[in-house]
Amino acid sequence: MRKNLEGLLREAGRRLADWQTAFIFKVPEEWKTTPCDFFGHTAEGRAILIEAKEVSRPSLPIGCEPGLAPHQWNALCDANRANCIALICWARNGVCATLSMDMAIALSEGRRSIPWNRIKEKFLHPLTGERATLEILEPFVAVKSK
Repeated sequence: MRKNLEGLLREAGRRLADWQTAFIFKVPEEWKTTPCDFFGHTAEGRAILIEAKEVSRPSLPIGCEPGLAPHQWNALCDANRANCIALICWARNGVCATLSMDMAIALSEGRRSIPWNRIKEKFLHPLTGERATLEILEPFVAVKSK
């Protein structure tokens, strides 16, 4: 059964906390203009910000709907410059691309969007199956099974 992207990220957050690897949580929807959907920190103290997008287009827009709003892109760029783990998890057609901000900036160079077809396969993760939750944040945050 397919879970939505935010559900998988919540589950990954619970597993990371159980294994004392990291702590991430969903920002409440009541907070209207949040910098990201999830945030927290690793066990070593490095901050984590994750923006989750479920967009079926061939490119993820930057600065407009249904993509990354300007304040989200700016917050993730600021966090990246501060050496935080700043990620975009983009779900499309049953697959999630997990991108660091360095990757997102490089992929969007000269564009106002991130093209799906330029994302390397090792950063694509299935949204179904037994390992979906374990792999969704790799290689940026290691989620190890017991």
